[in-house]
Amino acid sequence: MRQTLPLLLLTVLRPSWADPPQEKVPLFRVTQQGPWGSSGSNATDSPCEGLPAADATALTLANRNLERLPGCLPRTLRSLDASHNLLRALSTSELGHLEQLQVLTLRHNRIAALRWGPGGPAGLHTLDLSYNQLAALPPCTGPALSSLRALALAGNPLRALQPRAFACFPALQLLNLSCTALGRGAQGGIAEAAFAGEDGAPLVTLEVLDLSGTFLERVESGWIRDLPKLTSLYLRKMPRLTTLEGDIFKMTPNLQQLDCQDSPALASVATHIFQDTPHLQVLLFQK
Repeated sequence: MRQTLPLLLLTVLRPSWADPPQEKVPLFRVTQQGPWGSSGSNATDSPCEGLPAADATALTLANRNLERLPGCLPRTLRSLDASHNLLRALSTSELGHLEQLQVLTLRHNRIAALRWGPGGPAGLHTLDLSYNQLAALPPCTGPALSSLRALALAGNPLRALQPRAFACFPALQLLNLSCTALGRGAQGGIAEAAFAGEDGAPLVTLEVLDLSGTFLERVESGWIRDLPKLTSLYLRKMPRLTTLEGDIFKMTPNLQQLDCQDSPALASVATHIFQDTPHLQVLLFQK
């Protein structure tokens, strides 16, 4: 008979380890602050009005009622925050003139359409699109953003991930899908090979995956097997997650942290799954 763990209290595999700090969903968010702009409304007649000198490296354009990014942005920018605006679409090729851009934060806009493709900023390593209106991701072919290491899509109405959804990000290390609609609806969920690369090989760079607050009912071996370097998996506040079983961690031997706190329906965990996680340090099931 398969053994199960009753999920009543905080569970730590080894008592000698200290409890990690308690965090709220979502696990991580990207914030950038620059010396320009302010937290108040900054709507102007011209989107170029008040922009800094041509050699600026950081810029905040939050709360300006922008419907598109200005074409007059300094080419020297390394960090751009245009959160809390009215942007409706994003095409990475339109950012190609910002050759030094590394961090782009577009939280709380109205972005419903994305277009990955060649010609984007070669050095962009962090992209935050949290809390927009993305119901689906575009096909991901070719190394569109080959340097991207962190992608935040939290809070979007994203219901499903298609195969090779992130294949054009060969360097991706952190992926935040928390508080999305993944798993909601008959066709919702994560497809087999969703985390496979362009050639079908595993996405060997991804280390942190946050699925907290989604509607997934289980972790499927069909998609987690393509994350062999995964070290942290966050499954917090998932109302439909009921069980952890099967060979789901067979291909993730580097897993160090599994956080399932505040997932009220999670009632059964097969103990044998942890035989495949020799490096597991933190296991959290507190309700």
